[in-house]
Amino acid sequence: MFVLDYVKGSLRGVEDEDDALLLRLIESASRECAHYIYGEVPDYDVVGAAKNPVNIPELLNGIVMIVVADYEGDPDRRAKSVEVAKRLWFTNRIDLAT
Repeated sequence: MFVLDYVKGSLRGVEDEDDALLLRLIESASRECAHYIYGEVPDYDVVGAAKNPVNIPELLNGIVMIVVADYEGDPDRRAKSVEVAKRLWFTNRIDLAT
């Protein structure tokens, strides 16, 4: 999975045994992103995988920032990461579409 490799590249000293945890964190952060930009987490089987935030390059950096903060267990860093991620995601919100 490309996203998993991307996340692991952002972390130092992560082991393959952490892959399951990282995949759960990626799923959680991508759901958080989807909720922010779509107002809900869509059924990707219905709307298509292209709408999944992990498949939208301009959204991925924010997702990775949140995953790294969650993996490191740093609540202060997580709060700052969410704040920055939302700035990155803002222009993709559907309520801003014209």
